[in-house]
Formats: sequence, structure tokens, C-alpha cells
Amino acid sequence: MVRAIEPVRPVPVVRVTTIRDIARGAGVSVSTASLALNGDARVRAPTRERVLQVASELDYHPSLAARSLSRGRTWSLHLLFPGEGGMSSGFFSRFVRGLHDGARERGTNVALSVPTDAEEAQATLMRMIRERWADGVVFINLGPDDPLLDLASEHAFPHVFVGRASRPEVPTVDNDNYAVAADVTRALLQRGARHLMLLNGPAAQAFTRERAEGFVAAHAAAEVPVADDAIVYTEGRLEAAQEAVAARLDAGAPFDGVVAVSDPLAVAALQVLRRRGVDVPGRVRVFGMNDDDLGRYVTPSLSTVELNASELGVVAAGLLLDQVEGRPLTPNRRIVGHALIERETSA
Repeated sequence: MVRAIEPVRPVPVVRVTTIRDIARGAGVSVSTASLALNGDARVRAPTRERVLQVASELDYHPSLAARSLSRGRTWSLHLLFPGEGGMSSGFFSRFVRGLHDGARERGTNVALSVPTDAEEAQATLMRMIRERWADGVVFINLGPDDPLLDLASEHAFPHVFVGRASRPEVPTVDNDNYAVAADVTRALLQRGARHLMLLNGPAAQAFTRERAEGFVAAHAAAEVPVADDAIVYTEGRLEAAQEAVAARLDAGAPFDGVVAVSDPLAVAALQVLRRRGVDVPGRVRVFGMNDDDLGRYVTPSLSTVELNASELGVVAAGLLLDQVEGRPLTPNRRIVGHALIERETSA
């Protein structure tokens, strides 16, 4: 049976309202309409109100390209994340969500670049600066002395660093990483733990050094010694965390607690302890950081630290847009709070 071919229905044409339509409807010139829509004080109040009324009636939305040309802005921020480590974490996804929300509130978009090495990262930033891809850049996953920070400063390109930079003039947003680690360590020591290990992240990152300092300081305050091999720099590798826990068990060294600088590292430690038949939290207590979703669903459920990643993103967007818009940055280092979330692994 041959079916009749139905005629193709034409796609409806949607007419986009332009600023010329606004000018015509308000009885003013295009330049006056433009000035009125941009809030220029040179336009008299009755005229501005008439233009805005017509714009509302015609559902007018200004062209982003036109705004970019008239104001010298792209209305876009860029997040530069060199390397792929950590992109799948809940912390990163919540940070990006917060960055997006903070930018959107001020009429700005967010784009992302993930260069795989230092050379590609520098080339990406230079193209961004020369070709005006964005009004500014947020750096994450960098060391405190990364050359990208110098490059952005040399070209007076607005930038924000997530973490602690070596130079105080670099605008930054971060947690108090010293206090984060000290609070977790203190909580475990108060429950009777005396032989903790810290599964730390990349040695080149400032936050890992600060968390190591907080770990040691909490021991000192409780007058509990820290073993020479208590701090392990895993470089963020889950395999390294598992190897470190297995080595501690194999050595028969005293061991009753794990402080991990991320929830994935903590879960990796839990897997080894479970395979070895070690009771958690009966024999070893475990605490992660970042409050990733997976921590709620492992058994036993993972104690962790809420680092308010979404708020970090919102604050980073605001700090960057303040630079773009020429607002004063006081202070230029912003700290976002944290909170311990105690679940079964630290009971």
C-alpha cells in the first residue's frame, strides 16, 4: 500500500523586534531609543518611560552582539581548568553551578576551557586576552605561583583565583583550609583517635599545605604526637590513597583514623579497610571533605565537610564582575565558611 506523502508544513517565521521598532513606536530616533534603554541620564524621564513602555509591549530583547560592540564587553566569563583531575567531583559541579548563577544575576554567561597541559593553558589564555573571548577569567586547579596568574596580571585582564595565591594582590576566593583540616582532626581526636593519617592531595597546591598545617596544629593543641609518615600526598590519585592505607595495615603500625582531603579519597580508603575486614568506625574512623553525593550512599555513610562550593562559585563570579565593572575590591580575598557533616564513619 502506497501512502500519500503529506505536504511539508512551512516553518512559521518569528519576527524579532529591533531597536528600530522601538524607536518608531515611541516616536524617537534610534540613538535616543538606545540611550533610553541603557539608562542614559541625558534622556528626559518622560521620553525614557515612553521608550521602556514600547519595549515592554513589543517584548524587546537587546542583541548581545550589539551590546558587546557598544560597551566593549563580551558579557561572558571564562572558567579555565587546566587538567582533568577533579572535574567529575560534586565539588566542581556545584562550583560551576554557583559561578553560573552568580554571573547570570548580572546578565553574564559562563564558558569553560579544559587545557591538558601548561603550554595549551597559556595559549588558551593569550587567545582569550587578544581576541576578547571573555571579560575575565576564573582560574581553578592551579598552583599558587602558576605563570597564568602573572600572564593575566601583565595584561591587566580581570581574573580570580580559586585558592590562595602567593601574591596578595591576586583576587582570590577560598575556604579556610587550615581550619577545615583542624576541625576534622579535632573531632576525631575528641572521639579517642590517637593515630591518624592524612590522605592529602597534590603537593603543589596551596590548599593541601594549609590542610596539612591544620592537621598538625590540631594534634599539637591536643598534645598528641604526629607520626613521621602520617601525611601522605596522593596527588589526588585514588590508587595512591589505597596503597597508603594498605601499607599502614601491612606494617602493623598503630592506626585508628583517616582524614582525607576529598570524599573520593576517603571512599578509596574505606574500600581497602572493608576488604581487610577492618571495622569502621569501631577500629578506624574516616572523615572526607567536599560532601560529594557518593558519601551518602556508601556503607557506612561517610562523614565529610560541606565546603559550600556553590557559594564559592557565586562569590567568584561577583569578585570577577566587580573588576570588569571597575568596582573596588575590598577585600580582594574572600573566604567562604564550612561545616562538618558527621555520619556513620566517625561515630
